[in-house]
Amino acid sequence: MKTTVRVFAVLAVIALVGFVGRAQAAPDCGLNTGKKATGKPIPIGAISTTSGIFNFREADDAARAYFDCVNANGGIHGRPISYHAEDDQGRLDVAAQAAKKLVGDDGVYAMVGSTSVVECVANAKYYIKQNVLEIGVGIPPPCFLSKNIAPVNAGPRASGIGAADYARRELGAKSVVCTVPKFPGSEWICGGVEAWGKKFGVKVTSIYTDPTSPDVTSLVLQLMGSGAGAAVTNGVDVYGAQLLQAAEQQDGAAKMKWLAPTSYYTARFPGAIDTKYWNDRYWVNAEFAPLDGEGKDNQNWVAVMNAYGGKAQRDSFSQGGYIAARVVVNAMLSIKSPSHINRRTVTAAIQNAKPYATDILCAPWYWGGPQAMVHNANHMTRMVRIHDGKWQTIEGCMADPDPDLAPVLNLEKKLGIGIPGRVK
Repeated sequence: MKTTVRVFAVLAVIALVGFVGRAQAAPDCGLNTGKKATGKPIPIGAISTTSGIFNFREADDAARAYFDCVNANGGIHGRPISYHAEDDQGRLDVAAQAAKKLVGDDGVYAMVGSTSVVECVANAKYYIKQNVLEIGVGIPPPCFLSKNIAPVNAGPRASGIGAADYARRELGAKSVVCTVPKFPGSEWICGGVEAWGKKFGVKVTSIYTDPTSPDVTSLVLQLMGSGAGAAVTNGVDVYGAQLLQAAEQQDGAAKMKWLAPTSYYTARFPGAIDTKYWNDRYWVNAEFAPLDGEGKDNQNWVAVMNAYGGKAQRDSFSQGGYIAARVVVNAMLSIKSPSHINRRTVTAAIQNAKPYATDILCAPWYWGGPQAMVHNANHMTRMVRIHDGKWQTIEGCMADPDPDLAPVLNLEKKLGIGIPGRVK
């Protein structure tokens, strides 16, 4: 494990070189005044799992970078954003304590960029009680099924279903095995693939692993022994690289199709695996635009990270943190008087904001109004694969076939912002 982590640290620097070489134009951030904000700080918080096997610091790193850029360009009508990020260590009790510190003691106006395996589970009810909203990168079900939380990503359930459906449609898989490390709500992820399988007549088997002592070789043998035609494996990219190394030792690519959700779609990942062995034999569902996408907003994300992100990882979660921060900044800028910016007005501004259209997403992101009880605005994803040593986009935006998306689709019909089917 330590060797793999060291390799990823080196690869992260190499990947950064490629990103720094592009998008040298000045980033577009907030008011773009070029003047540093000096007024009363606006407190914004985040709670992410940034230690242990689940390390998700990319979204709050990107949110911080965008906020730093906004602060250097006039802030929110002269007021700078003060960003407070906490690590919940993947523990419910620590996540609850962090929320009370940020919301209760620090008085944050909103939570932005949080990415955690437990945080939504621990704090969803507390946020409702305190009238504070959270926009981050969601993982467990309460992130998508809570009144006061709205992720910008599609989520591991939708991303896993998207990968499985590609295996059915394009790779000829008639059975799928889904695996995910155990954490609160993890059964919702592979359970989504199971529900999809029942809808489309695909046999689905689920395997849950112990995140504290991962045995990738044993898991690979289980996956291959399932008899499934395709495997959908959940986890972070470091874990995914170890899994593929073990699968290669068993010649796994010759025996079944291997796919994963967006968490493996990082700039550094191809350098950590044998891309010759996995060439055109490894597929990932991407919840956001291609990392090297030429869209205006995606290029602005690159520019912001190059200017303010330092050595932070560039991946799908980083794109998500950038979007979350931009949505909240736009909402706060709609409050014209700096003295009127507080938790109550920020909450109202976010809930009532116009849908945010961006080339990073397949369709506009929206909150849905104060009465919206479910939030999964991003439910159209893409597919990429390993090709010639790097990622290659092979399928554009496709609607996710999750049977449980019906309430979200009904809300979109009422709002008039749904985009059914494929976007070219």
